[in-house]
Amino acid sequence: MDTTARVCGVMVLCFCAVSVTGVAGQDASKDYARLAKELKVRELKTLMFAKYNNVNLSKLEAFLKKYPAAPEREKVLYLRAYSIWSLQRYTEAGPAYAVLLKEFPETRFARLARIREAASYLFSGQPALALPRLRALQKDYPDRPEMYARELAYALSRVGKQKEAISFMDDVEAELLFRKRDRLLPRIKSHFDKIRMVGKPLPAFDVKDHRSGDPINPASLKGKVVLIDFWATWCRPCLAEMPYVQAAHRDLAARGFVVFGVSLDENQQRMDAMVAKRKMDWLHHYDGKKWKNELAVVFDVHSIPASLLVDRLGIVRAVNVRGKELAEVAKALLRETTQ
Repeated sequence: MDTTARVCGVMVLCFCAVSVTGVAGQDASKDYARLAKELKVRELKTLMFAKYNNVNLSKLEAFLKKYPAAPEREKVLYLRAYSIWSLQRYTEAGPAYAVLLKEFPETRFARLARIREAASYLFSGQPALALPRLRALQKDYPDRPEMYARELAYALSRVGKQKEAISFMDDVEAELLFRKRDRLLPRIKSHFDKIRMVGKPLPAFDVKDHRSGDPINPASLKGKVVLIDFWATWCRPCLAEMPYVQAAHRDLAARGFVVFGVSLDENQQRMDAMVAKRKMDWLHHYDGKKWKNELAVVFDVHSIPASLLVDRLGIVRAVNVRGKELAEVAKALLRETTQ
């Protein structure tokens, strides 16, 4: 083959490669446009929203597999992580956000992705993984503690750094007041106040078990490791956590672990049906007052799921423990002696 023929051959190959790439790119753009319409995607500057469910999540996964180098990959990776997070599949959400951040470290979704990656590890009972990511956010956004303050305080408390957690919370409250951003405080403070309960005895209360009528109070619970679990049938995150509560109860009840569920339902029939269906065979309190539930008022609960883990002496040892961490912390408390 002479030189002219070789050059022509190279040109033809190059043309074909460009043509194939161009077609693939056009197909990806068309498929993404179709997908975005099906999922009802809405875009803001640094946010995206979409209709999330398992079927739509499968469509996102299929797009990523079909188009591993499409320009739309960044958006689809974000939507995948967003969907997993919204479905409360926190064990999977953290790694999904991590993939986005690794492939697109300068993504316009980075700030929220970083927060949710850390929170996913926290919500799936992995505070040791959450903590360094939250500290990195604190370093990068020292003037925006409201973005990560709740999660960082929880993580510090859960890895045994309660004194540091208290100091951090005090600093955040002082800073928000000083900067006249106190409108942000009530919601943050409601979480801070729960964390401040760690190491303190349960407040006084006296109610009756919903089914047996037996009294329930701090004295009746002493000698047991107790999970006080605030929940409701209408709370999806509560129901997502329920399998972990059931597993801990099933495995540890014989060793002295007690679950005390506090329902914030208004409909007793619905609550009773859920208890029976899910075989939630433990202590329950129900008064039909929703957020004004007697114990929700005593414990200043304004969001659920919310929980406290209490040791045999009636001392709060952890709050809002989630996922597999619940059983791990409960086992550790059961091993402790009361001497």
